[in-house]
Order: sequence, then structure tokens, then C-alpha cells
Amino acid sequence: MSDARSESDQRRPWLALGLTLTTQTLAAVSQGVPTVLAPVVAPQLGLAPERIGVFVGLLYVLAMFSGLAGGGYVRRYGALRFCQLTLLLGAAGLALLPGAIIPMLLLGAVGIGMAYGLANPSAADMLGRHAPPAARGLIFSIKQTGVPLGVALAGLIAPWLYLRVGWQATAWIVAASFVLIALAMQPARAVFDRDLDRSIRLGGLSVVAPLRMVFANPGLRRLAWTSLVYAVTQICLLTFLVAYLKLEHGFSLTTAAAVLASAQLASIVGRPFWGHVADRYLDPATLLGALGLIMGVTSGALALLPASPSLIWVYAVSLCCAATAIAWNGVFYAELVRVAPRDQLATITGGTQFMTFLGGVIGPIAFAQLVSVFGSYSLAYTVLAVLPMLAGGNVLWAQRRFSQPA
Repeated sequence: MSDARSESDQRRPWLALGLTLTTQTLAAVSQGVPTVLAPVVAPQLGLAPERIGVFVGLLYVLAMFSGLAGGGYVRRYGALRFCQLTLLLGAAGLALLPGAIIPMLLLGAVGIGMAYGLANPSAADMLGRHAPPAARGLIFSIKQTGVPLGVALAGLIAPWLYLRVGWQATAWIVAASFVLIALAMQPARAVFDRDLDRSIRLGGLSVVAPLRMVFANPGLRRLAWTSLVYAVTQICLLTFLVAYLKLEHGFSLTTAAAVLASAQLASIVGRPFWGHVADRYLDPATLLGALGLIMGVTSGALALLPASPSLIWVYAVSLCCAATAIAWNGVFYAELVRVAPRDQLATITGGTQFMTFLGGVIGPIAFAQLVSVFGSYSLAYTVLAVLPMLAGGNVLWAQRRFSQPA
């Protein structure tokens, strides 16, 4: 009996990883399906395809606030119940899109945005309680691969279904699959949703409470600002790399898009790699700071590409950028789990996530303004390179300062 219990305990972290990875991946799918279908669906609705930018912006704003509002209730209702809620909200959002009128599209954005914001607080609580410290960096990093995996999955599934059943049925089929997966998770609640805190009352938590917790603690405050800066770097690399390579270096759209796809693959490999490094060789805080310095250097190298660079050099620089600027998230969460009080982890994750998503909102706007002012993507990337170096240097300075004996 004890051997069976021990084996079950050993499997539990990986079961938790499978459940949270599935949730994270499908949350990204729910966000990716509308953006993939926008070029063909928007004209049918009498909208310009670029209006998807408004939809995505609304998603991020709602994700910012749903994480703040919902994170504090994970301990009352259970992390796995929140994983199920994430999938059901994503399903509801997708199911509303075929209504094909603006109010229903906006309600769909509400559902999808709320789903995207709730995925991380529930995962942080579940993995924070069940992931062994010796493998925490790797487990969180694997979970974070769900974001690029979900984007890739949406890019594969949505066009395939669209060509066969149309866009409305595509949204409904994906939504139905979310509901089925949420129901399939139900038996695991007996394992993961134990020791709940029923003393937490609805309405008893202020939306600003998570931010207060984060900014009252110097270590958490530093992590929050670091995540904002790193998110700015990440989203600007993903958003503008294709335009930069095409408009300033003369590559074809196909080639530039292939570079971006390769960068996404590099980030999928890079996330568990850095997580393993954080577990075995460097503590997460030191590695997080070092990643900021490296992404600053690689972003600078991207900015300094010659006018007619070789394709091999472009791939090399872009992959190095992606392996740091798009792969830091798991190391960040491993450090957050180490610093944050365990019983407040979901709430604090909502607070730091607010700052991360804020970086995703303001980053593209600021970068586009820099391009407009300078008339150059290269100069904008040069400015961008400075930010993660400053943030990473600050993390390393604080780590050295507070680790020295008095």
C-alpha cells in the first residue's frame, strides 16, 4: 500500500503538469483561432482584417483584469476547477463568435480574454504545491511551452477545419472540444482540489489587492517590473520581425515568415532548456537576470544586421533572440514560486501577470511610435535592446546585494 502511494505521489507532479499544460495550450488556441481566421472572416462581416487588432487588444486587457480578480479565489474553489473554468470560458467565447454581430464578437473577446488571464494563476497554484523544488524550473518551463504550442495548433487546425466546414462550424467544433476536455478533467479534482480555503468570500478581495501584495514586497516588485520589460521585448520581436526583415533587408514575405516560425520553434526548445539550467546549474533569479543581458545583446545584434545580410546570419541572430526573449517565462515563474508565500501564490501570480500583459499591450504601441519617429526598425530595436539589459542587470545586482552576508 505504501509503495503504491509513493508511486502515486511521484506521478502527481507530472499529472499536474499535463493538466496545466493542456489548459495553457487550449487557452492559447482560443486566442489564436480568431486571429488565424480574421483575414477570411472579417471581409464577410464587412470589417477590415486589421480590425483584429482591436479584438486582440481587448483580449489582453480582459486577461490582465481577470487574473487580478480571479487569482484570489483559486484557493477557495480549487486550481483544477479554475482550469476547467478557463476552458469553459474559452469555449463560450468561441461559441459566440459565429453570431457575426459586433456585440457578440465583443462578448466572445470577453470570454476568451478572461480564459487567457485565469490560466496562469491556477497553474501557479497547482504546480507550486506539487512540483518538486529540484524540477520546478523544468516543470514551469514545459508548462509555458503551451503558449507557442497553442498558437501553432490554432494555425494548423483552424484553416483545415475552415476549408471543410466553414468558419462558424470551426468555432463551434473547437468550443465543443474544450467542453469535453473540461469534463474529462473532473475526476482529477479529487486529487488536486483538496484543502480549500472556504473562508475566502466572494467580493471580499479587491481587484487591486494582488497589485498591492506585489508592490509591497521588494522582491516581487522587482520581478513584476522585470516581467513587464521582458514582455515588451518578447512581443516586439514577435510582432515586428517579419516587417523588419522584409522592409529594411529586402527578404521575401515567405522567407521572413519562415524565420519567425523558426524563432517560435527555438522558443519551444529554449523554455525547457532554461528551466533545466535553473534547476541544476544556476538559481532562477541569477538565470533570469542573465537572460535579460543576453536578450539585450542579441536584440542589439538583430538591430545591427548589415543592409544585405546572409540568410544564415539572419537565422542565427533571430534564433538566439528567440531562445532568450521568448523563452524566459518558465524561469520567471520558478523564481516567483520561490519568493511568493505559498498560500497567496495564485493571487500574486495575478498581480505579476497584470504587469506582464501590460508589457504586451504597451510594447507594440511604443515600438511602432519609435519606428515612426526614427523612420527605422533598426534604431527601434537598438532602443529595445537597452531595456532588458537594464532589467536583467538590476535583478543580478539585487541578487548579489541580498545574498552577501551582513
